Amino acid sequence: MRLSDDLARVVVVAPHADDEVLGCGGLLARLHERGSASHVIYLAVDGFHHYGYAGETTYAQRTAEIENVGQLLGLTYEVIYGDKGLIEKLDTIAKRDIVDRLEMALNERRPELLLLPSGNDYDQDHVATFQAGFAAARPIAQVFGKWFVPHVMTYESAKLNWAAEPLPRPAASCDITAHLETKLSAMRLYASQLRPSPHIRSLEAVTALAEIRGKEIGVRYAEAFGVLRTVI
Repeated sequence: MRLSDDLARVVVVAPHADDEVLGCGGLLARLHERGSASHVIYLAVDGFHHYGYAGETTYAQRTAEIENVGQLLGLTYEVIYGDKGLIEKLDTIAKRDIVDRLEMALNERRPELLLLPSGNDYDQDHVATFQAGFAAARPIAQVFGKWFVPHVMTYESAKLNWAAEPLPRPAASCDITAHLETKLSAMRLYASQLRPSPHIRSLEAVTALAEIRGKEIGVRYAEAFGVLRTVI
């Protein structure tokens, strides 16, 4: 039995719009195909100037991209800090504020699986998101009024190769061979974020990582996850 076959409700916490596709877009496509309800919580969404992109993106442009990706992958979503100028500055927000907002969402959504960005990232926004999500998912029994998420995992992205400390080996994998093209299509919808090869955020890089992860479990393409908690 595969865990993804039994999941009815999933919450993904993404520092920025595109992290969910890069990290677990294949799994989200698979869940959508099976009729699961997936909800993405984006922390910071802003207009921003990115390396390799002429001019600046706008908040309207970014939210339009989110809408298109949501339609493709069957996602619902919410933005916690929208148009606040907080991209690359999530570490300046009081951790308690982010924890409270995520905890409220988990109690409302009651997910069986929570997906967080890797805490080994060099990006301060990703680290702040992971730390707040980890705190929000702390193990308090449901009899005390808090939703206990049985499965908590972290997703990765190709840029994690730039890490100051050794990365842990992936502890869980998802075969996305049948869903890689949907993942790539979702990435194309994030046109403001997509870059040509050899950029780490190119379709070639996304495919290469999926191929490596696939070889690790004997399939063509896969996504890998770190396991923080799983109840069996």
